[in-house]
Amino acid sequence: MRHIILLFLIVFIKLNSSKAQVPQKAHKKDIGLIIGNIVDAKTGKAIAFASVTIAKKIDSTQKITDVADKNGSFEFERLSLGYYCLTVKAIGYNITVIDSIYLRTERYDFNLGDVKINSAASTSLDEVVVYSEKPLIENKDGKITYNIGESALSNGSSTSEILKNMPLVSNDPNGKILLKGKEPKILIDDKPTDLSADQLKDLLESLPGSSIEKIELMTNPPPQYATEQGGVINIVTKKGKIGLTGKSTISAGTRGEGSFSTNVSYRLKQFSNSNVIGISTNNFKGINRSSRQNFYKSGISYNNTNSNWVNKNTRPSLRNQLDFEINKRNSINFIYQGNLNFFDNSTATEFTNLDSLQRITKLSKRDNGSNGNGYNHSFTLSYTWKGKNPNNILRGNINGNFGKNDNGKDYYQQFLDQNYNPTSDSLQSQFYNSYNSGGSVRLNYDALIIKGLNLTTGTSFQRSNNHNLLNTSFFNKQDSSFVNNDLLSSDFRFNQDIFTARAAIILTVFADVKLIAGSQFEQTNTNFIYQKGNAKNNSSGYNNMLCNVTIRKEFDKTFNTAIIYRASIKRPGLGELNPNIDYSDNNNIRFGNPNLMPSTSDNIDFNCSWIKGKYYINTSLGYNKVKDVYYQIRTLLDGGKTQATWQNIATRQEYEASVWGGYTFTKRFRINTSFGYTYNQYSETEKKLFKYQDGASFYTSLNYTYTPTNLLNFEGNFKFSSFADPQGRSKSNLSMNIGIQRKFFQKRLIIGINIVDPITMQQFTTYTYGSNFTTENYSSANTRNYRLTVAYQLNKLVQKSKLSNKDQLRAIRKLSSTPKMSNQ
Repeated sequence: MRHIILLFLIVFIKLNSSKAQVPQKAHKKDIGLIIGNIVDAKTGKAIAFASVTIAKKIDSTQKITDVADKNGSFEFERLSLGYYCLTVKAIGYNITVIDSIYLRTERYDFNLGDVKINSAASTSLDEVVVYSEKPLIENKDGKITYNIGESALSNGSSTSEILKNMPLVSNDPNGKILLKGKEPKILIDDKPTDLSADQLKDLLESLPGSSIEKIELMTNPPPQYATEQGGVINIVTKKGKIGLTGKSTISAGTRGEGSFSTNVSYRLKQFSNSNVIGISTNNFKGINRSSRQNFYKSGISYNNTNSNWVNKNTRPSLRNQLDFEINKRNSINFIYQGNLNFFDNSTATEFTNLDSLQRITKLSKRDNGSNGNGYNHSFTLSYTWKGKNPNNILRGNINGNFGKNDNGKDYYQQFLDQNYNPTSDSLQSQFYNSYNSGGSVRLNYDALIIKGLNLTTGTSFQRSNNHNLLNTSFFNKQDSSFVNNDLLSSDFRFNQDIFTARAAIILTVFADVKLIAGSQFEQTNTNFIYQKGNAKNNSSGYNNMLCNVTIRKEFDKTFNTAIIYRASIKRPGLGELNPNIDYSDNNNIRFGNPNLMPSTSDNIDFNCSWIKGKYYINTSLGYNKVKDVYYQIRTLLDGGKTQATWQNIATRQEYEASVWGGYTFTKRFRINTSFGYTYNQYSETEKKLFKYQDGASFYTSLNYTYTPTNLLNFEGNFKFSSFADPQGRSKSNLSMNIGIQRKFFQKRLIIGINIVDPITMQQFTTYTYGSNFTTENYSSANTRNYRLTVAYQLNKLVQKSKLSNKDQLRAIRKLSSTPKMSNQ
């Protein structure tokens, strides 16, 4: 497989160099591209065979006229740089002109989307629209928008992999997505996913990257999400163009992973339907090494472990989205998302206990197996009403989901003497059955009260239910049967209700100064009901009033600043609350804490953004006071064992700084980079009693894009991170992702190559310092991968009309002879 990919790489370079040798000066400089769709402004219906003319403003004689296809699509390519006007003419419609489309070094390709034209009966005036472009990277009102489009790094990637390549985004040693070092709330198409951590992981791993249009990073979210401690990431999926469109993608990598997906969408007038079906497989292998020193009154002892593990997953998925515009003021939306996960994981570990003289006191080997399957189905129905004033919008949505996860675990442990001879063994089995269901109702209303004053308000109710069954048994050698162990088995139900009500005002104090102020009341209730197990039934509830204030000033279109205060909350989920004991490592036992309380925070941030021409930069300084921080704390027990559980440990002060920016060197080469730093500080009492440590976390990334032609694209991403926690820190090595993409056959065939971690595989080194022990843990996964992706557009993006050239010229002359109306 690696040799095949290298061969394709050589062919790519050869094809590109061959084209570069063509002695056509225009080919090297004329790289501009403008595409779009002509639709009826009232009905949304595509206008077939409309005349579309593109003309350079400085010289109107330099113009090209073409006829849109049957779906209203048009495309002009190989345009020279400069300002352009686009004119649309169609029988029965007013002439529409889009002015000031600026092709330049840092932005030479434009997708105008739907170009809406009005019928001649609706108005007697032609229309002139001054085009206001959306940059490739937008930074407005605390939201960074990164347009994925046809990114070379998205070739064959899952949405989870794409997120990890975003600026300001990193992942911790457990693979969890972090935004500026904190866990964010994930939205898809502006709607909360309302899934558990494991369900969300399956969704992001199964959703093909080719289905993503753009990703929005909200480090300081708008009022409806201002209480999220880790910010918000909104994943926006592709909706398709007029008519029937489709794309299939298949990929395979040397790591043993592969995927196949097909996107099909149909759009006509007010109705659109998008479907994504796919399947992906992953095969990860890795090693773990751990060394621990235990400090007892009787002396020092040591525990060492060496592990090899293999994780295999197969994830089919299906997503269906229906949008229907009842009329200009009312629309509905329906989304179905289904995910399956089949997994087969295994770990082989050697445990060695040593005394203070480094002599072996206990030796054993343990094989852990885990296999099973899970599914999750979610449904969302949304309704949107728009008032006569475009600022008045009512949105409501209802969400429901249900799923199940079955997991069978086997633990076989063999005890050895100092010469590695077997002395005894044991076999234990655990069967997990987890059922979940949930639903939510959300209502949001935005309105213009008076000029310069807007109101945004909303309420929500979310319910989640979980039923967890754990049956543990030991193998009895005397009668060769498994015997149930009720002490290590459990059967409990968990449910959580969250109610919120919020209101905020958006006040334009001056033309360039905006004030946003609001508050949110929320009530949370949780219940644990045990039918089997050692724990007692537990119920808890808490209320919070969380306020937020933002003052934003825009000095001009390129420079703005903001000061933000917001109170936020981080609630523990079932992963932190679940009391079931994890015995996968019998020297390091893990379990949750059903009495865990939420963590609240007071956050103050100062943001500064500057976007001008070839460069852009965004800086942020922040201070957070986080109360009731909860963290997984490890303590040493007798016999050299440790236990880790979640605890509310302390109040923590955080000092933050981040920088994100980019520069366009030439029309073909761009870079962007990000850097973030957070310093965590605990009180002297906590540091003395519990040995908590102040520490700094930081992350950095570098991304580049090189586009020699409209058909060839190179992208790269490099990341490094280091995270501090109360008991130590975890740091990774440099991770790399390099992508190459080439388009063939009028851009319908796309071949891509991804090279992931070619120098060194991803590694994490974690240091943990307890009150009477220290641990160093090293882990490495086979992230090195050479992936080949082939994608095919099932239909032409611009379908040439069936009219002959002679008929096209006749239609254009007929339109040109139509009497002109007065310009607006």
